[in-house]
Order: sequence, then structure tokens, then C-alpha cells
Amino acid sequence: MNHPASPLRPDRIRIVQKPFAWIPFRLLTDGHLASLSDPAKLLYLLLCLAADRNGLSFYGDKRILSYFQLDHGQLELARSELIEKDLIAYDGRLYQVLSLPDGPNQHARSPRRDTAGQPDPLSVILARIAKQIE
Repeated sequence: MNHPASPLRPDRIRIVQKPFAWIPFRLLTDGHLASLSDPAKLLYLLLCLAADRNGLSFYGDKRILSYFQLDHGQLELARSELIEKDLIAYDGRLYQVLSLPDGPNQHARSPRRDTAGQPDPLSVILARIAKQIE
């Protein structure tokens, strides 16, 4: 019988507070996350955090760029990628994080794997992202 693991730091258990942002788990399980470039992942994360209950965010380019070490061209590419993959809508001033498209993502690619065939740990992925935006 499997028992749930005990928290490593019981004094730091997360609680849901207002405001609350969410990232749909299907982003991972349907392969959407694996299909995105690292800048698109960063933009999607920020938009999920900044969006209201309807997925709307008024964050402009200047504000978004203040959080990341991306240039305007990289931001435009990331935005275009998210629009193309039907994850966000954008009208030039307003973003909307959309519900995930139905069915598996046809653009999905397998996550990078280490020499033992295991997916890269999050620390490796974040280090790769940091290196790309330096």
C-alpha cells in the first residue's frame, strides 16, 4: 500500500491565498509545456500569475520585460508561439490566458532526458533558461 510522503518542511506547507493563480496540470500531461521554448514558458508563467479569474492581464511589454532578461524581439517570438499554440489571445494591449485546447497537443515534443533516460530535473531546466537569457 502506498502512503503519502510526509512534508520535508511541515512549517512551510503551501496554502491557497487570495489572490490565487493557477497553471493547469494538463499543460504538463498533454505535452504543451514540453512543446514550448523557454521564453514562451516564462511568458506563460507570468501571464498565469498576473491574470484575473477570466485569464485577462493588462501587463504591457515594458512591465513583462522588467521581470525577465529578454529583449523585445524574444518577447514577440514567445507571444507569437503562445498564440500559435492556442494558449493565449492578445489584442495589442490585453492578454487572455485561454483554457487549454482539447485533446493532446500535436506540437508536443518529449522532455529532454539525462543519460539514464530520466527527464531533466527542474533545477537543470531553470539553469538552462537562466543561461539563455543572460
